[in-house]
Amino acid sequence: MKEVEGENDKREINNLEMKLRQSRNIVDQLKEKIECPVCFEIPQTGPVPVCPNGHFVCNECKGDACPTCRVGMGDGKSLLAVTVIENIDHRCRFFDCGEFFPHDRIEEHAKVCGHRTVICPHSRCNRKVGLSKLLGHLNEILGDCSYGSDRIENVSLVDKVSAVQTLNFSASEMSRKGKFVSYKLHTFAYEDISFCIKVGKRDWLYHFYRVMFAAEEVCSEYKIEMTVHERNATSDDSVVTFKFCGKPCSIDIDEKEIYGLKIDKTGMEQILNKSRNGAFSVSFSIRKIPTFPNFLH
Repeated sequence: MKEVEGENDKREINNLEMKLRQSRNIVDQLKEKIECPVCFEIPQTGPVPVCPNGHFVCNECKGDACPTCRVGMGDGKSLLAVTVIENIDHRCRFFDCGEFFPHDRIEEHAKVCGHRTVICPHSRCNRKVGLSKLLGHLNEILGDCSYGSDRIENVSLVDKVSAVQTLNFSASEMSRKGKFVSYKLHTFAYEDISFCIKVGKRDWLYHFYRVMFAAEEVCSEYKIEMTVHERNATSDDSVVTFKFCGKPCSIDIDEKEIYGLKIDKTGMEQILNKSRNGAFSVSFSIRKIPTFPNFLH
């Protein structure tokens, strides 16, 4: 009796495996049919253009003529293609990722993908690079974007607050008279996250930003305190200081939306005039905001 049951179980497993292979074959065939013949990508959203002869092409590659049969494309849309798109797994569009996700999760993943495309935070670079390769780009030996990357450790394992870091800058006579100045970035690694301090001048305003190489949700878990002060004095002893306290900006936001400390020319000159060569310093510390369990639920 047990041998019969064992044989039945084997046959059932074999049947299930055969049906699974058949299903995969059908899915693979459907993917081939809706693959764009120009870019060889499978559309991730509808509508999907279709020519009178039933050939598909993605919206980005659609032209006046069908790339497969050369007849006029017209305005046809395929409901069947959209149904297929919504019921298959899609490969992440970022080159170095390669993971697959259901249709209703692919865009959510793209927003936090570790390989998503970002723009170099240096104002005069604007090079597009995968997030996983951003530090490599910034740390290029002959690069002009960053001085390199340093690691910051916590002063206390209990409080999770970093030691105060101080960066020194100089403003030449030419830069003090000009409207636009862009300093090299200072890049740091803190715990398992990286960020940079971005200093520059635009339209007579000096700006001091903290850009974290992470999504907005991750940035909200951190807090940075930053002070601009005289070069030959600590932030506490400086006669003139300007301070900012808040979360870092995400690498994902547009430069026009970036926020931080902004100092007008009059205020900055009070610091620069304290030094013969227009020197100033930026001191900052970073900490991770502690999270506490919610006992109400």
